[in-house]
Amino acid sequence: MKIRTVLCLLAAGTALAQEAPPRAEVVDPALNADPGRDFYMHGRNLYEAAKNGTDNDRRIEDYARAIDVLTRYLDQFPNHPNAEPATWYLGQSYYGSGRIDDAKRLFHVILNRFPRGPYAASAAYQLAADHFNKRQYALAAPLFEKMAALAGTPADRQRALYHAGFSYELQGRTREAMDYHRKVIADPGQPNAYLERSQLSLGRLLSRAEKLDEALPLLDKVVMSRSGPELRGPAAVEAGSIAAKQGNMALSDKYLMLVLTTPGMEAYKADAQLALMKARFDLKKFAEVIDIYRRSAEKAVGEREALRLMLAARSYMELEKNVEALELFREVEKLMLPNNSFAFEANYLRLLCFYRIEGRHVPEQVDAFLQLYRKNRPRDPKIHTALLMKAETLMDAKKPEEAAKVYVEIDGSLLSEKNRPGLFFKRASCLFASDDPQGAIRSFSEFIDGYPDDPRVPQALIQRAKAYHDTGEPAKALADYDQLLTRASDPEFQMLALLESADISKQQNNLPDMIARYRSFIEKFPKAADARKAKAHYWLAWGLIKTQKIADALPLAEVARQLDGKTYGQNAGTLLALGHWALQAPDPVCAEIDLAIKDSYVDKLPDQLISWAAMQAFSANRFEQAARFYTLIADENEPRATPKETWRYLGKSLLAAGKPAEALPAIDRALEVEDAAAWKADGLLDRAKAHLALGKTDEAMKASEDGQALRPVGRVNSELRMVKGDIYMKRNDPAQAAGEYVVVVQLLDENDKVLRPLAMWKLIQALEAQGKKAEAGEYRGQLEAKYPGWKPPAP
Repeated sequence: MKIRTVLCLLAAGTALAQEAPPRAEVVDPALNADPGRDFYMHGRNLYEAAKNGTDNDRRIEDYARAIDVLTRYLDQFPNHPNAEPATWYLGQSYYGSGRIDDAKRLFHVILNRFPRGPYAASAAYQLAADHFNKRQYALAAPLFEKMAALAGTPADRQRALYHAGFSYELQGRTREAMDYHRKVIADPGQPNAYLERSQLSLGRLLSRAEKLDEALPLLDKVVMSRSGPELRGPAAVEAGSIAAKQGNMALSDKYLMLVLTTPGMEAYKADAQLALMKARFDLKKFAEVIDIYRRSAEKAVGEREALRLMLAARSYMELEKNVEALELFREVEKLMLPNNSFAFEANYLRLLCFYRIEGRHVPEQVDAFLQLYRKNRPRDPKIHTALLMKAETLMDAKKPEEAAKVYVEIDGSLLSEKNRPGLFFKRASCLFASDDPQGAIRSFSEFIDGYPDDPRVPQALIQRAKAYHDTGEPAKALADYDQLLTRASDPEFQMLALLESADISKQQNNLPDMIARYRSFIEKFPKAADARKAKAHYWLAWGLIKTQKIADALPLAEVARQLDGKTYGQNAGTLLALGHWALQAPDPVCAEIDLAIKDSYVDKLPDQLISWAAMQAFSANRFEQAARFYTLIADENEPRATPKETWRYLGKSLLAAGKPAEALPAIDRALEVEDAAAWKADGLLDRAKAHLALGKTDEAMKASEDGQALRPVGRVNSELRMVKGDIYMKRNDPAQAAGEYVVVVQLLDENDKVLRPLAMWKLIQALEAQGKKAEAGEYRGQLEAKYPGWKPPAP
């Protein structure tokens, strides 16, 4: 609106004309004989003749003669009383003959030689008008100020003040412009031809400065004045815009409808219609903007039509009707030349609509836009915002390497403050995704340092921490996670920070720090996802076991297994087995081994643990369990690689579990690798028992006799005799059996409450089988007396 108003004022007479000279006093030549005066009057008369002449050639001659005479006059009479007017007329003569520079030189002479003379104001005006008409407003303004100071009439003063203000306004020096327009309005001289002009100008300037309450009354005075439509029209348009900003739509419409309905204001109707649309656009009443656009009976022309279309299209955009907006932006592009600012803006906003509607083909659309405008507008923010759209589209399409190349082209300083943080954040994320952790660290740092309050800072800290970790800088990664713990209010970020930082501490073997972080997670986030809680519980248990706090660790490992058995079941089970083993708790260890067998991860347990658990099971008479465990650590392919004790107790366990056939191979393996006579005899005892259980009495007898040949003592010797007794019983030879049993009864200490009562019971059976009831009764009495409550084995 500013340029249009300037042009209107120029058209209304602001292109400044030459200043009329001051009126000279009449002097009677008869009373004052003065040769210099005659010389001066001759030159002046020649100037007047040239000025009033109609024949152009004759005028040029008269101006030349006037210049000659006035120049010679000033040379001969430089201090004559008429020297000032002579200088003025000489300047005017130069001006009339087209020698502008010579004229201006003489006007400056007047200002310098006669600064308070009657012609100084006119000279200042002539110089100011020349600069003003050449758009040299910075030079014009001080000369108008000088004219105002020297003006002899209110009209000249008001004119000078107004043009001084107008010159400052055209320079963009608003404060000085306002001061001079206020001086015009306050000038007491009447009539004041520049009153309404200054009211209009001051009102517009106040409006731009958002001093709406001061601006509106001034503009209203112009609207209600008797001024011509060239002042009332733009005043009404501006007043309507202000009223709309103040939310007084009724008053706004009143001013604008005045323009649309008043004869003589046709030149401002398009401005009024645009103002109606813009007023509603500024108030975000986008639906009303579109309604006014649709009801517009006539189109504007040129840039005003482009502006009308742009307001409607942008309103469609605000209402998220991007397809409708696209069509109007295309109309603007057709209407204007490609290098026009409206065409550029429309093309950019059309691209933005396309970006909102569909992302797939945005890179191609951006490339077309850049081809049109990038060469001539390389640093335009819209060029770099378009590149940002392309980069983000490629990033969304999982093409980080291509996106990274585009991000590099974007100058963040040229983006809007709204888009700049997003650039730094997304560029950093892209670099991280494209395996450039160093570049990601730089970009994340730029984002975090530049926009510490941005809600995406926690995400940036997490990704920068991961980048630091990838580049082998764990201390910096931990610092970022710790910063996140203090800055992030979102529990999600705090949980991630604790879990990720705990992992780093674990990798650095800083177990106390790792333990503290996992413990903090468990305490702070009891409602976290089971998978996360399971992870924290498992690794906390692992750390506590590593630091010998085994009792504290075991419940945590159990929780991890319960929360996420699929992920941590095997590892937690291994920890539990190891922990219970360290605490020498046989039953839990055996239970964990059985679970490991069931879930197929028993190979993770050490042989020493299994061997210990097998012995505990054997000692607890859980022979099948013991056999199951010993089988895990016995190597059939490399029997000598297996400890002989393993073969020995595997055989014993299977034998005790009632599996003599399965026991024999293990017993044989033990005998193959055994060198000690005592243990060899023990192994032969087991072999004898197995064969006997299988009904192979001959093999059993041989094994027994081989064992006795090694001269064992103690229990092994006794058991070998008992086995032989059992063999005899199998052969229906109770007498021989009784002979073996009685030796055992005699050899064993009476305090033996396991083997001796059994031997006595077997002896009783053998005696009864021989019919020696009295002797059998005697032993039965001893058995009951010595071992009350003893029960024979089940058949």
